[in-house]
Amino acid sequence: MNAAATTVRRLPAPVRAVARRLPRFPASIAFATGLNLTLRRKFPAEVLDRLEGHTFAIVVEDAGVELLFRVRGHRFVPVATAAEPVLRFRAVAWDYAALAAREADPDTLFFNRRLLVEGDTEIALLVKNTLDTIDIPRTRGLLKRAMRAVGPAAR
Repeated sequence: MNAAATTVRRLPAPVRAVARRLPRFPASIAFATGLNLTLRRKFPAEVLDRLEGHTFAIVVEDAGVELLFRVRGHRFVPVATAAEPVLRFRAVAWDYAALAAREADPDTLFFNRRLLVEGDTEIALLVKNTLDTIDIPRTRGLLKRAMRAVGPAAR
């Protein structure tokens, strides 16, 4: 394994400082809206049926942000607070971007402990396998360009 593959890229300190002070719910609203615009129509109805009513958390560790959303009525809906989500994903912003851009493999990040998944294993596999079948070329291309623009190491 090369050093670049093991380097954890973090948001710059000024961005982290601002992100940690932002309220959680507006970020969850933006995230759920983004999911509805990019993924909702690509998720098979039977998968959305299986996810119905479940709450999910996306923790962006370097930003100190936890995004909460639920599947309701085949839509992703932001949640202000949740007792315990069925799944909680933890990673740094760069790794999430790399996953979405298909520049990183979720299994590799998981086994290298850069993507942590806590919760229901069956639902985690359902989500992973569904996301593996979805291709969003415009979003992927935009993310790849943004990642190239940021350039090398940001620790």
